[in-house]
Amino acid sequence: MTIINEERKYEYGCVMLYFDFPQMFKVQDAIDPDDLYEVPDDDSFGFEDEPHVTLLFGLHKEVTDKQVKMVLDSHRFSNITINKLSYFDNPEYDVLKYDVSGKSLHDVNSDLKKLPYTSDFPDYHPHMTVGYLKSGTGDKWVKKLKTMKATLTPKYATFSKPDKKKTKFQVKRA
Repeated sequence: MTIINEERKYEYGCVMLYFDFPQMFKVQDAIDPDDLYEVPDDDSFGFEDEPHVTLLFGLHKEVTDKQVKMVLDSHRFSNITINKLSYFDNPEYDVLKYDVSGKSLHDVNSDLKKLPYTSDFPDYHPHMTVGYLKSGTGDKWVKKLKTMKATLTPKYATFSKPDKKKTKFQVKRA
């Protein structure tokens, strides 16, 4: 378990599962930088630089490292499969993403939801964000970029707390 500190604070925390996926960076290289959605002095947009799948966003500040570790330790993480390139839009930007499948993702999400959390999204749709694009450009890149299939092995998980302190956990593999 490693603790990492950042300055910015958020309302909720999240747990993310990280992977090695160097091919994602080749996909990013093919995207026209003029289509990238970026916000000055905010590195949370643009291209995703750490391939991951969010296991649960919305954890309350009283959730502890120990509680998250207990959930993570109770699971064996299987490989995930990259299924297809897609996007979802919101008023400000399009999120280019890979849809992923892996049973362990849904199981861990269900168990993390037993901890105090808040979410406006009742259904869990695991995905791996490639980047944030200007609104209206997502469809263009889904059509231009070839969908790749890949099987990825989880490396580790991170619990990012609302105060932006991060704790890194090793995960058991199936």
